[in-house]
Amino acid sequence: MPEKALFVPKIFYMPDGYAMIKTRRREAYMKQKERKKTTARKPKYGFFSCVAYSLGVMWKSSKGTAVSAVAVIPVSLALYAIGLYMPSILLRELELGDAFFRIVWLIFALVGAQLVFSLIKQYIDIKRSDAEHVVVNEMLYDLRARRRDMDYFLRLDPENEQIITRAETAVRDNHTAGVHFIEYCSNMLLHILSFVLFGAVISTISPWILLLLIAGCLINYYMAKWQQRQNYKTRDKRNAINKKWLYLTWAVSTDLGYGKEIRLFHFGDFFDKLIAKLKGEWYSEYEKVEKRSFLVSLVSFFIVLIRDGVAYAFLIWLAVDGRIDSAQFVLYFSAISQISGFVAGILNTWSRMHEGALGVSDYREFFDIRDMLNRADGIPLPDAKAVSIEFRNVSYRYPTGDKKILDNISFHIRAGEKVALVGVNGAGKTTMTMLMCGLLVPDEGEVLIDGHSVYEYNRDELYKMFSLVPQKYSLMPVSIAENIAIVDREAGERIDTQKLERCIRMAGLEEKVSALPKGVETPLNRQINEEATDLSGGEIQKLLLARAIYRDAKILILDEPTAALDPIAEDAMYRRYDEISSSSTSIFISHRLASTRFCDRIFFLDGACIAEQGTHDSLMEMGGKYRQLFDVQAKYYKEASENETETNV
Repeated sequence: MPEKALFVPKIFYMPDGYAMIKTRRREAYMKQKERKKTTARKPKYGFFSCVAYSLGVMWKSSKGTAVSAVAVIPVSLALYAIGLYMPSILLRELELGDAFFRIVWLIFALVGAQLVFSLIKQYIDIKRSDAEHVVVNEMLYDLRARRRDMDYFLRLDPENEQIITRAETAVRDNHTAGVHFIEYCSNMLLHILSFVLFGAVISTISPWILLLLIAGCLINYYMAKWQQRQNYKTRDKRNAINKKWLYLTWAVSTDLGYGKEIRLFHFGDFFDKLIAKLKGEWYSEYEKVEKRSFLVSLVSFFIVLIRDGVAYAFLIWLAVDGRIDSAQFVLYFSAISQISGFVAGILNTWSRMHEGALGVSDYREFFDIRDMLNRADGIPLPDAKAVSIEFRNVSYRYPTGDKKILDNISFHIRAGEKVALVGVNGAGKTTMTMLMCGLLVPDEGEVLIDGHSVYEYNRDELYKMFSLVPQKYSLMPVSIAENIAIVDREAGERIDTQKLERCIRMAGLEEKVSALPKGVETPLNRQINEEATDLSGGEIQKLLLARAIYRDAKILILDEPTAALDPIAEDAMYRRYDEISSSSTSIFISHRLASTRFCDRIFFLDGACIAEQGTHDSLMEMGGKYRQLFDVQAKYYKEASENETETNV
């Protein structure tokens, strides 16, 4: 099963120990980011390690699957042995002219044994098929649960996303090689034992026939290994094409959110061209795979033809020369006829088995991505209602970016202070808030909350200190009340009704909620619930604000909270801002500089740094970039006001 998150000992309380842990975490993260990329990708885990891991997963998820994978071998081997010896035994008895009833009882015994073992094998196959779904669901759940829980910034690394894609591909359903890995191993062992059994019979007439069979196996093995290696080298490229294909053909086509732009701006033709291009790339890559497969199959065919042809010719010569009788001829003929199937089974299963091992290795490699934030016990959260925020020489660049978003930034925000972050698009305002709450970690420098590094707190406890109204939001298909309070009623959690009503009133959502038949119990998302309601953009922002207020956290981050509000609702929100943020440290992001007047300080971000800071009045007196940007925005309001005055006159 997936390994637990990285354990961090409690030496965080020791300054030297904390520095050591922080350094190690930073080195590990940078090592992950700068991992060497090569065309030829090798699996991280070996074959036998993957066998042991898969058996452990099976045993914990469904013991029946693990037992059946082993039990099927002796049962199937017994069936093969009965099928091999039964014709020659019966022919021998007929040649000897034994009593009628002896032959009848012998037939009943052999057929009865064959029937019993067949029923046992059928039962095992049914149990294994049922248990297989359990194993797939468990592995997928663990993978997706870990993906939801891992440090947010790890998901921004393209290399990590590639590892996640590989892991998903390995266990996406009960048809993938990764899921069937143990079954393939079981089949391989069965094929080998059957080959030994049938080969031992054949070797009694000539060991050279057995050597011929082994030589054919070796040639086919190296051909299959070459095919597997070539396919593995290009798997990431095929995964990337499939990911784009699914996005364009499924996400874009089924998500109603894309519907307006596709129709109004005629994006349909554009997407068709992209899909046609991807289709061409897909066919090109899979044509290479098919060509390699055909080449290996062709070579295998001629190897089998030569091997079996020589073996049959030799057997016929022995019979004609009188060296074997009819019963022996039937036995050897049956062995030679069936052993080719076992050889083919070994070759086919070998390729699938190693593909399965690669899938298991990919799956395990995903769980090796370590969290960088502290997942063990951390220092206690401060008792104060509001806390300070400090950046010390912080620099950050996104993994796919070509330049730093923030460069050597330092500042200190006092507990309870209201600070506005302003600047042009891409200046780093949202990035700065994500660094504050641990959704990102700096490449250089450190972030301190209440005088302690974010690494010193337990990650989940750290998150509790923040309330966020984000630009990009997620609403659950549950009631308005549950979306605001974020509680699990089925688990017995309760909503503070008075607190909920107060938050709805402060967010300006009271009128909308009171107009709904079910009020706060009205569900959201009509695609899932016919009785649900869909909120407008402005109403959603009010709901997100109510959620942030309800959380009553020590730090309140409002990222463009009025972007979708009408001027009246926006003005009402500004008037209530002091009440909303009265008990917390507040970070307010806005492009409308006039809305920052009620903040204690303003940080103007430009050129990856804080170019100017101060109150609105002091920045206006400074006459710098803040003043220039403010005058540009104010110009249009002044012109509109003057035009309106002239019209009235």
